[in-house]
Amino acid sequence: MTTPNITSDELWNFPCDYSVKAFGKTCDELNETVRNIVEQYTDKIHPDSIFTKQSSKGGYTSITLKIIVTSRKQIDSINQDLQDCKLIAYVL
Repeated sequence: MTTPNITSDELWNFPCDYSVKAFGKTCDELNETVRNIVEQYTDKIHPDSIFTKQSSKGGYTSITLKIIVTSRKQIDSINQDLQDCKLIAYVL
């Protein structure tokens, strides 16, 4: 049986909801930096779509942004820019 050549865009049903999650050391600039990076590739993110949570000792913060994506390239670009940011330790 042959498997048809399916692109990664065909595996997704674009446009679709997508959650971006980034972790970094707690600092004043983290939230704004993550939002600015993501907004380079999306419309302005409504404050109700941004969720933050500090670690139990407060040293790290996770930021989740709920967005609508239109392509795999958009997702890859967002993730790469977040990974390249020195304030961010980890991206999901």
